[in-house]
Amino acid sequence: MHNVLIVDDHPFFLHGFSQYVESSGNFSITTALSVGEAIEKLEEKKPDLAILDVAMRRGGGFKVLRHIRRYCPTVPSMFLTVHVDPEQTIEAMRLGISGIALKDTDPETIISAMETVLSGGKWFDTKVTESALRFSIDKPGRTLRSNDLLTRREAEIVKLVCQGLRNRDIAARCNLAEGTVKIHLNSIFRKLGVASRSELIVQQGGLKAAQAHAATSDTEY
Repeated sequence: MHNVLIVDDHPFFLHGFSQYVESSGNFSITTALSVGEAIEKLEEKKPDLAILDVAMRRGGGFKVLRHIRRYCPTVPSMFLTVHVDPEQTIEAMRLGISGIALKDTDPETIISAMETVLSGGKWFDTKVTESALRFSIDKPGRTLRSNDLLTRREAEIVKLVCQGLRNRDIAARCNLAEGTVKIHLNSIFRKLGVASRSELIVQQGGLKAAQAHAATSDTEY
């Protein structure tokens, strides 16, 4: 059974959703109504998953997320919220969020998303990622602050991915073997906390993100 921390400052929603999740029989639920209480529960309970609302008083879900990344980096986290704007989505990905779901999503889908994240995967509502992708296209030249974690070669490959190039094209451009490009991409994904090329494009706001999203499959690593 997984211990899940759910953080939301709306008592009615927090109570109802927690009861629903717990009734599935697969989760033990801990709740917090504020940022301060959430941080206390993180230290006390060491949850397997943290589910956070974005819009809360005194820093909201982002303050909790930053605390998790700094002090509890092994705890995966999700946003469960009414609304998240594109810039927030990109910032959450920068901070290593593992999933974003909207509160109007079918509860069974949310539970499925939780299970995906708990198993080490990523789950993002398509409406959220599509909005962030459009924002990235409209705001070209945005770069991820985590780029200082990348080698010069990795940064070059990120740029080419965001231009819509496939692995074989990147290999030809960089005078590398295609297998070497895949190794570099594995390192890039790990360092930047993404699981697919689409997530990488959303984070980076590539100049040709639309073409990349259409032309490049996430199954190509």
